[in-house]
Amino acid sequence: MKALDFFAFQRLICDVCLKAFGEPLFTLSYAEARALSWLIEDKTGQVISYKTLINYSRAAQGASVHINPNVSTLAILVRYLYEDKNTNDLVIWNAYRHAAVRPSQAVD
Repeated sequence: MKALDFFAFQRLICDVCLKAFGEPLFTLSYAEARALSWLIEDKTGQVISYKTLINYSRAAQGASVHINPNVSTLAILVRYLYEDKNTNDLVIWNAYRHAAVRPSQAVD
């Protein structure tokens, strides 16, 4: 994963944790990951495995967990944040990614 993509990924996981639990990024426990999986399914109608969510939270914190998230999974997380069920996967992820990295590019 490219550095800017990883930055957007970290921000996405942090935003999802903040929305779901009112806390910034942390490593999800089994119970928290199951609850988040249910919340995501309830809001989007799509499922993300609790194991995937645990791995994503660990990777976003810099743990040496190998992840290779696909656009569809990232789009589900963005849909959870914005409660948008109709936008194309690639469009919604690229819009989020662009917004997430824009502030860091302006500093350079």
